[in-house]
Amino acid sequence: MKIKCQEHYDKVVEYAKSIGDTTFEKCIERLKQWEKNSNGRYEIELYWDFAPYSFGFAERTPDGRNGIVGGLLYHGKPDESFAVVMEPFHGWSIHT
Repeated sequence: MKIKCQEHYDKVVEYAKSIGDTTFEKCIERLKQWEKNSNGRYEIELYWDFAPYSFGFAERTPDGRNGIVGGLLYHGKPDESFAVVMEPFHGWSIHT
């Protein structure tokens, strides 16, 4: 996994710990599993997103092409992710 916004990532890790939330860590592990399941075809790139505590991500091939592109979004109170959720949720989730 390539983190293209390390300072933002570190702040989000600390924030998740401070509120006792494990959904961020679980989402990161899921994305790492996607990378592993690709058998080297893709690397996940994580980058800054405008929504607080959120990220965009993309599967990238070694030659720079994209696979799945989405967001690792934080649904806070209030939820500033602008994502549609079927029921209220507090924490991080993966959106594609």
